[in-house]
Amino acid sequence: MSGHEIELVGLVAPYRASEASEAPPAYDASFVAEAAKGYEAAGYDRVLIGQNARSADSLVTATWVAAATTRLKLMVAHRPGFIAPTMAARAFATLDQFSGGRAGVHIITAFSDIETRCDGDYHTKDERYRRSNEYVRILRRIWSGEAPCNHEGDWYRFDEAGSEVHPVAGSVPVFWAGNSELAVKFGSELADVYAFGPGSVAQVGAQVARVRTEAAKHGRNPRCSMSMRLVVADTDEAAWERATQILRTVEARQAVHGLLGRDLGKAAQDTAKGAAEADAASEDPCLWTGLTKATQGRLQVMCLVGSPETLVQALLRYREVGIDNFLVTGFDWLPDAHRIGTEIGPELRRLGNAI
Repeated sequence: MSGHEIELVGLVAPYRASEASEAPPAYDASFVAEAAKGYEAAGYDRVLIGQNARSADSLVTATWVAAATTRLKLMVAHRPGFIAPTMAARAFATLDQFSGGRAGVHIITAFSDIETRCDGDYHTKDERYRRSNEYVRILRRIWSGEAPCNHEGDWYRFDEAGSEVHPVAGSVPVFWAGNSELAVKFGSELADVYAFGPGSVAQVGAQVARVRTEAAKHGRNPRCSMSMRLVVADTDEAAWERATQILRTVEARQAVHGLLGRDLGKAAQDTAKGAAEADAASEDPCLWTGLTKATQGRLQVMCLVGSPETLVQALLRYREVGIDNFLVTGFDWLPDAHRIGTEIGPELRRLGNAI
């Protein structure tokens, strides 16, 4: 048990279609505001605005999402190392002011060297985590209003830094991810929310326990987040039929257009391995790794399959091992968001917040 109330988190992507579409989706800027409004109307608490080496800029996208909504909080993926932390601190403080205190930064250290090299970053994963650690500490100094702020560290050096704009509540929530030794060491010290990818209840529970044990050494108890795709239908049988159809569509699309996702080398291999281990260890009949295996780990799309009632019970098992933030999305973006938000979210909160 964590003592934190549940948050329901969505994903705003600029594509009307998903991985389950017959053809690769095209970038559609007009869909961003529409999707954000859909999540807000469905009762979601927060949305992730993702980032990769080829995506649209996450901070710019986040300002559009904030302008299109009134209460939806933000989880903005951001990669340290490409702009100065002093500039990033001002950017996120500005976003927080414009949105009325809804900003959140998801520190993406990147699990793939292939991915980071697309933007000219040739540092190792350990080096990137050390840089992210220093980066977040600088963000918080600037947000706190420390001035003049001088710094000379392993990665950054500056004099007389400061900002005329500060976060509404004095800081911006920091999300963090990673399973390596350094990721857990730094994240347990820094993160407001520690984010995990999908997995079996046993896998996720072990990750949560590891982070919370390390965080307790620093007197901390961060929230914990998990991402999972949901295949939902009126009945369990109909949901599994839908899952089968999604898999067939993905296989057909790959036959025409090639493998989905990006070749991330060892990272994709680790994702595929994790899916196989989840299958072997899981006692949850709702867990489905078919899409992860079909794309050879290039897509991290582990799913829970079932009716709304079944999915509530499946998600509660993750709540019991310490998950507070549920980043749960479907495949037909707007209809699935509405169904998850209105048919799963309320009952998950009602039962989960009592655990």
